[in-house]
Amino acid sequence: MTRRLVLEPLTQDAFAPFGDVIDAPARGERPSLEQTIGGSDGATQPKLAFSHVEPWALPIQATQMERHNRSSQCFAPMDVARWVVMVAPDLDGKPDEAGLRAFLVRGDQAVNYHTSAWHHPVRVLDRPGRFAVLMWTTGTTADDEEWATLAEPVSIEAG
Repeated sequence: MTRRLVLEPLTQDAFAPFGDVIDAPARGERPSLEQTIGGSDGATQPKLAFSHVEPWALPIQATQMERHNRSSQCFAPMDVARWVVMVAPDLDGKPDEAGLRAFLVRGDQAVNYHTSAWHHPVRVLDRPGRFAVLMWTTGTTADDEEWATLAEPVSIEAG
């Protein structure tokens, strides 16, 4: 059986339990994430990576989620149309599937996942997308990335 999850517009209030939404700044504004961005537990080395993501069509089938226990993770679009974010609260070290939410993100919005926030890998719609991704690392092979398989597949769909 597949669970259906309808996309909702991304807003800071709706996304607050999982991270930050950064809208395109107005002229003269310089939003900052200094309160919620960074690493802990030895993850003190910033890592800035750039990714090129191929587009997906709706519905998107999700079977796994990931989180980073030592670092926030910020996705800043460089050339993106619309993209999709799926998140879940934590329940005893696994995604709380009852609290799954899926958001439709505009191409001019960035997302910063808080440390340990469960999220689905990034998916873009409409055309290929490029992101700058900022997180922190320990600088060793010890990885803070954790994966969980969902109890049943989730179909992320338009409203």
